[in-house]
Amino acid sequence: MIAFIHIHKTGGTTLQWILRSTLGASYCEVEPLTIERDFQQIPWMAPARIADLEYMESMYPQLGGIGGHHIQPHMQLHEKYPGLKYFTFMRDPVKMRASMYQHGVNTLGEENCVFEEWLQEEQSRNRQTKMIAGTADVNKAIEIIEQQQIFVGLTEHFNESLLLLKNLVDSNLNIAYKRMNVAKGETAAKRLLASEEARAQLQAGNEADMALYEFVKQEWYPRFQQAYGRSLAEDVADYQAKLSQFGHRQVSLSFMSKPRLFKLLLLLDMEPYNGRNVTLSLLKKYLLYRSKIQLDRKRLQN
Repeated sequence: MIAFIHIHKTGGTTLQWILRSTLGASYCEVEPLTIERDFQQIPWMAPARIADLEYMESMYPQLGGIGGHHIQPHMQLHEKYPGLKYFTFMRDPVKMRASMYQHGVNTLGEENCVFEEWLQEEQSRNRQTKMIAGTADVNKAIEIIEQQQIFVGLTEHFNESLLLLKNLVDSNLNIAYKRMNVAKGETAAKRLLASEEARAQLQAGNEADMALYEFVKQEWYPRFQQAYGRSLAEDVADYQAKLSQFGHRQVSLSFMSKPRLFKLLLLLDMEPYNGRNVTLSLLKKYLLYRSKIQLDRKRLQN
């Protein structure tokens, strides 16, 4: 069984749709039933536990894969499913952190998401390392990646990484997708990345992510390229040519910040995803799993 560690702002939304398209109703985006005190203010960072997998199983008896922001390998979820194949994508930490800030601006407005104040928030720092290790300990993160043989793709080499993922992790994956063109304009992230001072601020306090990304880029990811073989460049070119036939989706930043409307856009234009599988996956998620977990959360609070 496969387990997708969805690190924020690394291209994971496309991967979620690929997994829904491939696995349909046998794919679950796992959520924790209860949010521990340490994560009350940042629930999107709360890790799922083995108890959460056991809670989920009654609704997903034919489970083929799990994923989401709450799937974090430091929680030893592989003890529940021996042989679990973890995979994730990572991104240049400066660009990823700028994108995280952009999300905050889209959600709250720039007047309510002041850059200098946002930088001081712990949740803005070393997000990639914490998703793997549960803490900003790069050595622990590297140890987990090596012990669990986690496939780590690179957002900067997205199509190549998808091809490696299909070839080396799960040959059944349907990796056809349509690229999204975000409406152009002067965004907060672009302004930050164009400034040397702002780039230095994005690096400060983010040292663990910088070191982890360097390890993946220089040592870990090249192993997957080598394992694929000499035809990789040619196969990537063929794959990209096939993707080009699907064209692009035009999406605004403000639209992407509204998940329900964004999902509706994709549901109205599913090509090249498997529409039946995507529909079944989302219906099961929202009408069964999400509904039940919300009711049980309220019950536990009372």
